[in-house]
Amino acid sequence: MSKTLPKGKIQESAKATLQLSERDNQIFSIAESTQVQGGDNATPYIVLKYFRDTYECFSHWEKDELKAFTDLINDLRKRTWKQVLQTSGKSNKHGLAYTPYDPAKTAEAAKTHLEAVRGQISPDITFFELRVDQNKLRVHGFRARAAFFLVLLDREHRVFPM
Repeated sequence: MSKTLPKGKIQESAKATLQLSERDNQIFSIAESTQVQGGDNATPYIVLKYFRDTYECFSHWEKDELKAFTDLINDLRKRTWKQVLQTSGKSNKHGLAYTPYDPAKTAEAAKTHLEAVRGQISPDITFFELRVDQNKLRVHGFRARAAFFLVLLDREHRVFPM
C-alpha cells in the first residue's frame, strides 16, 4: 500500500509559507495588483543582487559621477517603466535611452559577466543599458517586475566595443 501525500495540506502549507504582510508586498512589489506587481505602470527601483563589482566598482567613480548615479535613482522614482521604455529609439534616444542588447555583441570582459548572470537566472533575460548621464556613464542590467537588477557599471561606456 503506497502512501499519498495530502495535497490539500501541502497547498495550505505553501500558501501560509508564501504569505507576506502588506508592507512586504509593497516593498518587494509582488502583491496581486498589476501596478505593484511590476507592469509597465510600476515605478522602477534598483536591486544590486546580481551586481558584478569585479567588472567595475563604485569606488572607481568620481564624486560627480556618483552624484549622477544618485540622480538616476531619483529620476527612476519619478517614472513608470512605460516612461523608461519610451526613452528608447534607434536615432531619437533621449533621457535614460533604454537600449536592449544581445550580450554576445558586447566587449569580452562584459560578456563574461553578463553571461554568468544569465546562467544563474534564465537564458531569456533581456539585458539593457540605461544612461546615467549624457556623456559616457551607463548602467547595465535586466528587469524583473518593477525591479531593475543592476549588473554592470560602465563609467567609460566600454561595454560596447568601437
